[in-house]
Amino acid sequence: MGYDLHITRKDDWSDTDGPAITREEWLDYVGSDKSMRPEREAVVVANERGEEFSVQDETLATWKDWPNRKDGKSAALLWYSAGNIVATNPDDLMIQKMFLIADALGGKLQGDDGEIYNSIGMVDRQDRSKKRWWKFW
Repeated sequence: MGYDLHITRKDDWSDTDGPAITREEWLDYVGSDKSMRPEREAVVVANERGEEFSVQDETLATWKDWPNRKDGKSAALLWYSAGNIVATNPDDLMIQKMFLIADALGGKLQGDDGEIYNSIGMVDRQDRSKKRWWKFW
């Protein structure tokens, strides 16, 4: 389990209503960005013990220019989910790339807790007060 960041057009990524990024828009973006590669299948490390499992999803994509790749085992994966684009536990460089993707798709970059990230991967302090804690109950 990890902490997800979401590229979204909605007021809050978890909203069921609101403007969504479509699956087609995401796949078109992946096809147009030379630094991205469609994956369709990936092996993911599930926990701190290094247990792995395979994920199959036609919306999986890798940022192939991610500088922190190690021995082909690390990947900067993104995927489509419920009108958003998602990555789990992205590092600072991945957060910056996600911001660029969000900008290209007319969205914003938002964490699981509702915080908004800016172009250098920092949480915009003004948006921290907008966290809708009651949505989690």
